[in-house]
Amino acid sequence: MKYSKIRSKLTRWFQYYFVFSKAALLISALVFSHSLVEHAVVDVLMSYITDTWKNVHLNVAAVAVNTYEVTSTIAVVLLAHASDAYFGHFKMILITTKTYILGLVLLWITGTKIWLLVVALVLISVGTAGKEPPLKEFLVDQLRRHEQSLDGNNEIRVQARTEVWWRFWWCLGSITATFAFSAVDWPNTFKVVIVVMFVAYWLFRFGEGLPYCQSPTSEENQTGKQEASASPLSLAYRVLKAAIMKRHLHYPDASKFFKNDSGELILLPNIPFFRWLDKAAIVDPSSLSPEEQEKQGKLCSVAQVKEIKYLLKMVPMWATFLVYGLVEATGSTFFVEQTSNLRSPITDSFVDIVIAFNAMKSLTSFIVPYLYELLIQRRWSDGRQKQGGLLVRIGVGMVSSIICCCAAWQVEVRRLNMVDREGVKDDPDVKIHMSILWLVPQFCLLGFMEGLAEAGLVDFFCDLVADSMKSYAGPFTNCTLSIGKLVNIACVFVFRDWFRDNVNNSHLDRYYLMLTILSSANLCLYCFVSHEYMGGEEAATANNKPHAILEDGDQVVGTVSDPSIGSLSTTHSSVRQTIRCHSVPQSSVQTTWNRPLRSSKW
Repeated sequence: MKYSKIRSKLTRWFQYYFVFSKAALLISALVFSHSLVEHAVVDVLMSYITDTWKNVHLNVAAVAVNTYEVTSTIAVVLLAHASDAYFGHFKMILITTKTYILGLVLLWITGTKIWLLVVALVLISVGTAGKEPPLKEFLVDQLRRHEQSLDGNNEIRVQARTEVWWRFWWCLGSITATFAFSAVDWPNTFKVVIVVMFVAYWLFRFGEGLPYCQSPTSEENQTGKQEASASPLSLAYRVLKAAIMKRHLHYPDASKFFKNDSGELILLPNIPFFRWLDKAAIVDPSSLSPEEQEKQGKLCSVAQVKEIKYLLKMVPMWATFLVYGLVEATGSTFFVEQTSNLRSPITDSFVDIVIAFNAMKSLTSFIVPYLYELLIQRRWSDGRQKQGGLLVRIGVGMVSSIICCCAAWQVEVRRLNMVDREGVKDDPDVKIHMSILWLVPQFCLLGFMEGLAEAGLVDFFCDLVADSMKSYAGPFTNCTLSIGKLVNIACVFVFRDWFRDNVNNSHLDRYYLMLTILSSANLCLYCFVSHEYMGGEEAATANNKPHAILEDGDQVVGTVSDPSIGSLSTTHSSVRQTIRCHSVPQSSVQTTWNRPLRSSKW
């Protein structure tokens, strides 16, 4: 009886997370190939550059890797926009995969030609941009088609199945890279990954004829203009353009009103520096009708303005991740280079220890979010507690970044002392008597950072913004981190005396100490920012926030009796103006006196 219950639970668990899908299997081949290439080539680009070009200084190699990462991030945002607006996910995946293969071929034949290396890295950055969101969103589309209905529970199950499919094949690719390329030189490594990517591409093309592999984007949108309107980047441009064109208008009175789609009386969030964006939704009292103004890009709906304003509310949170991006950039450059002259207790015949470190980091970043949600996040179910849980999660990730920098600093101090003791400062190829396993804590902490802070930022973004922008959580997060990587490039040139021709002559310990101090200061900034987020009225109402606009310090009181939008009360210390809405008649708005709402400082 006991075993039958266990078997029944396992069966239900398996049926919940796994479903057979031809399209998903074909997509999984691409997920596996992306993971294999990323762990075998992209994550160890620092080693490839220093191994191939012996005369390249440490700082130049670090700048090259960080520049590639920034280029890749920019490509992710631009291609996500192009995928949503013009091409659709399926065509974008085909284009980026072919570009990826071409970049790997150029990297294979580049030799010592710098210009070929630059072209190859640009093409590879475009190829990696096809991984997320186009490929992942396409997988979501295919798994969603297996659901007979799209109620809340089924949509949650689709997302859960997507994560399981994605993480399984991604982990399989990282494990394969760890054990398959231990004794393989760089030219043969490129040959193998090119063949794997080429086979995965044609398997994906094979599914083009399957009904499940048709792109929903291309079916639902008929023109480029219609598609472009669904893109957050296009929406941001429209709102910014309309607000600038109406900068001369005053805020609404009895003769001017908002173009309101949902009947809400008041417009929030109240962002002091961006309140002028509200003017994009004001109907200009000109000879043109509201419809004509909208066609000419001079008028946006209240819902569209709110989407952009809630996106802008992420700016303070993004600002706290600049130092975090600096630490992450260090992890993909100098952490990798630290392994160059340390002894490995594991024989090189069956595992590549550097690739294994990156695979361990990826595995940690995958496991930590699950454990956090299982043990902690589920205890905070309602809106305010959920947001507080996300802020705590990000804060723990920030603490992990401090510990990571501190661990790297202490390990580097020990390594440099060992180098001086053995007198091999000018010979970076000689292995010193120090185990490479000393680097395990800092690579594990990198995974903790990604799984807690970075993944937490993505969830916080999705919890704050409109549904139409949630697919851009990953690209916008990566853009924020890329700014930190640009700061890392600047630091390499500012503190050039710390970075010499090789890792033994450099002073990475000083750099890691500086990162520890910066991360500690950044944690204080994050505590202040998170406190302000929890203090706003948006936090009290979770995702369904009230939408208000304050008239230069005055507060308008209104009770909206429309049952479709509920009841909304605000206050006005001196009622001098009346805000009118398309769907709310004057008779349904009654002036009352009440205590002011607490508005967010962001």
